[in-house]
Amino acid sequence: WYVAAQGYKLTKFRTQTALSRGETPGPENSIGKIITANHLQDICNSAIEMQDHYGIINDPDVAPADAIFQQSFMWAPGLRIAGGTDEILKNIIAERVLGLPQDVRVDKTVAFDELKQG
Repeated sequence: WYVAAQGYKLTKFRTQTALSRGETPGPENSIGKIITANHLQDICNSAIEMQDHYGIINDPDVAPADAIFQQSFMWAPGLRIAGGTDEILKNIIAERVLGLPQDVRVDKTVAFDELKQG
């Protein structure tokens, strides 16, 4: 977690530097979303495990700490989908940040409505 957090911190500094210079931040911001979403999911998993049998209760009246970890655990996977899935963001990082070649797409020149269905 420490290494990921430090990497994210330095990426945020890079973004802040670009903004302070009047530049538009680049695609490296995709790194932050991946790290944040995965980190949140890991934290929620650990918190629920530490709560033992209370970890399965999603009732704020019964569960300690108003079931905050249970609720976060339930919506954490959605954060990994919203704004682009991890796979899409990894492609953005690979192509635009690292300069790797694009994935091979045999249907790249075919219009969407002409794609083979089924």
